[in-house]
Amino acid sequence: MPARISLVVTSLCMVGAAALATAPGAAAGDGETDRGGCRGDSTSSYKLRVSADGNGRLTVVGSVFSEDDDVWEWRMRHNDDFSAKGEVRAKDADRSFRISRSMIDLGGADDIEFRAENTANGVICKGEVIF
Repeated sequence: MPARISLVVTSLCMVGAAALATAPGAAAGDGETDRGGCRGDSTSSYKLRVSADGNGRLTVVGSVFSEDDDVWEWRMRHNDDFSAKGEVRAKDADRSFRISRSMIDLGGADDIEFRAENTANGVICKGEVIF
C-alpha cells in the first residue's frame, strides 16, 4: 500500500509541475496593449503598451499618431495617481510621438492610463491597460 500512495503523490507532483511549466505568466517581455482612435479626429490614433521587465518595474509606452505638428499635453496615471506629465510637439516624419516611462510594479493589478490632448484643436487620445 505505501508504494501505491508514493506513486500517486509522485504522479500528482509531476502533473502540477507540468501545469506550472506550461501556464502563461507575466514574464519579462509579456505585455498588454490598448489602441484605438482619438476623440475629435478620425485621422489620429493612440497606442498604450505596458510590460514587466522582470525586476519589479513596468515599462509603459504611450504613442500618438497624428497628421499635425501641434503641441500635445500628455499625462500618465498609475492606480489613479499621477506618474508623469508634460508637453511634446510631434516632430517625426509621420508626425507621431512616443512617451516611455518606468513605473514600480505594485502588488496585484496595476491600472495604467495614458491621455494626450492636442492644445490647438482639443483632440483627445486616451488609453487604459490593467496589467
